[in-house]
Amino acid sequence: MSESELRRELDRTKRFLQLVLETGEMNASLVDTDLRHTWVHNSAPEPEESEIIGKTDEDLFPSDVAKPTTEIKLAAIETESRVEREFTFLKPQGQNRYRAAAEPLRDDDDGDVTGAAFAAVDLSDRYGLLDRTSDAVYTVDADWVVTFWNERMAARTGVEPEAIVGKTLWEVFGADIPDALEARYREVMETGEPAEFEQYVPDPFDYWVEIRAFADDDGLSVYSRDVTERKAYEQRLREQRDALDVLNQVLRHDIRNDLQLVVAYADLISEDVDEEHQANIQRVLDSARHAVDLTTSAREISDAVLSADEATQRVDLEATLDREIADARAAYPHASITVEDSLPAVTVLADDMLDSVFRNLIKNAIQHSDRDEPAVDIGVEVAADEVIIRVSDDGPGIPEDRTETVFEQGERGLDSEGTGIGLTLVETLVENYGGRVWVEDGDPIGAMFGVELPRVRTD
Repeated sequence: MSESELRRELDRTKRFLQLVLETGEMNASLVDTDLRHTWVHNSAPEPEESEIIGKTDEDLFPSDVAKPTTEIKLAAIETESRVEREFTFLKPQGQNRYRAAAEPLRDDDDGDVTGAAFAAVDLSDRYGLLDRTSDAVYTVDADWVVTFWNERMAARTGVEPEAIVGKTLWEVFGADIPDALEARYREVMETGEPAEFEQYVPDPFDYWVEIRAFADDDGLSVYSRDVTERKAYEQRLREQRDALDVLNQVLRHDIRNDLQLVVAYADLISEDVDEEHQANIQRVLDSARHAVDLTTSAREISDAVLSADEATQRVDLEATLDREIADARAAYPHASITVEDSLPAVTVLADDMLDSVFRNLIKNAIQHSDRDEPAVDIGVEVAADEVIIRVSDDGPGIPEDRTETVFEQGERGLDSEGTGIGLTLVETLVENYGGRVWVEDGDPIGAMFGVELPRVRTD
């Protein structure tokens, strides 16, 4: 290559380098072994480049500003290798974050180090986004020195950025950081594996946080969200569930047993009571049996609530329907319960309370009938991913103004013998299984309740 071609190539390289530096808003410089600038590109308006040449960073800037750039350049010269770091400047308008690198310069003849090439890019805009996030965010370098601390971290801890940036976490917070939290952070830093967990931070902070921690070559980034209110709500729920469990035990044993004794003794007394008082005995029996139904439904509602967080399981739908149909036929011998075609051998996602769904739907169809011999028809449709069960009756149907409220707690039809919570239980359970339940007009009369359940494929 001729000398003129070399000059043109050098000129093109310089123009390309200038374009890269200006487009990327980078700062770059060459320094000698005394760290004096021999060439500079400054993306900031001040100081002017002519004022920088021949001076060191310490000559130009306050010591806290000059320190990180001076250390990077000096490290490259002393180690004779490339050095990369991130650092933060605290300014009145906020935190300025930079990524910088320096490489040693060598003499073409003997290879001795003659200085260093330095470049830095301003990451402040990128980090500025972290101040607008709903999370509290901070970063530390490999030595646990805090390099960024956003406003939400400052608001949560009462520690402003200028009081912690440039210092280690342990230096500022000491024993206020729980041992378990410190161990998790160190594990992420050592392994490079991200972690997501919840942590209680005791006094003087007294809050729960959901933490996501990520490690990279520059250190650790921590994103956290205050979940104290959610944890308090969960604690209240646990306490309510414990109280509900106690109530469930009372309903399951004490009250139900006492009511069954009332029914048994009323039946026994009715044999010796004259006809004049038989109506009173019958009212006692009807009320006691209704109360037994109420405790049964309330107990099942309690069971449904207590099992809401438990995983669903495979349930044999054919066996479940067979049991409930047989029990209903025995309990209501005056009713006609028929099955369209035959029950398919299919498995659904539910739990051991699926019996209650069909028990309540069949009982609802019979109790809401206005006929002496109610007729209930049950059909099952199997699709690829779900199973639909339809329970139809020949009763008066459901008035249009009640179709939206029929599953609400305490909703009862006119002259109903039901408890008013059976259909609420049905909806609660089916939704817990990931299914749905609905009601529509029967064909040609009555009402049809549909239940859709997730199907388990066995093929």
